[in-house]
Amino acid sequence: MSHFVALNPHQHQNLKVLPDKVAQTGSQNQTISVVLSEFSDLIVQYPIVFTKDPESGQFVCSALLGFEKGENLYWRNNRWEGLYIPAQVQRRPFYIGQQHDEEGDHHLVCVNTQSDAVSETEGEPLFSEDGKPTPLMADKQELLALLLEGEPQTKAFIKALVELELLTPIALDIAFIDGSSKKVEGIYTIDEDRLAGLYGETVAILHERGFLAPAYTMLASHAHIYSLIERKNSKLSKK
Repeated sequence: MSHFVALNPHQHQNLKVLPDKVAQTGSQNQTISVVLSEFSDLIVQYPIVFTKDPESGQFVCSALLGFEKGENLYWRNNRWEGLYIPAQVQRRPFYIGQQHDEEGDHHLVCVNTQSDAVSETEGEPLFSEDGKPTPLMADKQELLALLLEGEPQTKAFIKALVELELLTPIALDIAFIDGSSKKVEGIYTIDEDRLAGLYGETVAILHERGFLAPAYTMLASHAHIYSLIERKNSKLSKK
């Protein structure tokens, strides 16, 4: 259960975050949404794909973490085994909310006070005694800013690819070490042949908008699907 409230230095003076619990909040995420500015970090270890938002039906850039609902194969031995943890996990238990007043819409930082990563008795404080953000809170604010600033660019990237009819479903039919198999559906990628067949002017526009490099980064990241299978096989072999 979640309870989101606007963060207030006075009201939440005693609120603390348990850093070890933050990554655990993503332990059951099969996918996690990402933004373009994360691609250079994600490419080291994660397959980057497109999924569809269950509510809007719109495409979303996502890191693939597992092959079935509730499975995160990077979460092992009670820790996240990754050189980089996606920003959507790192920024927890904080979120960006919106407030509307006579001057218009404003973004504000909200906190999930029911998160397992929140405590009033232990952990790292959010604010100093004079109400200023601690280094931990400053880091969280930077992550929220990265996501907020990256969202429109990522949406524009997806829109451009959709308009060029470059998205295609990924067919994953995997046989695991224990004899079981899994057909993974609902994930998409870029059609590499169609991308390679684009005319010069279109390619130049994609490059100018900063979309060509992340497109190829996404395609290159699919090699990590094999390492994800190895993670699954390792998990199955220990049962």
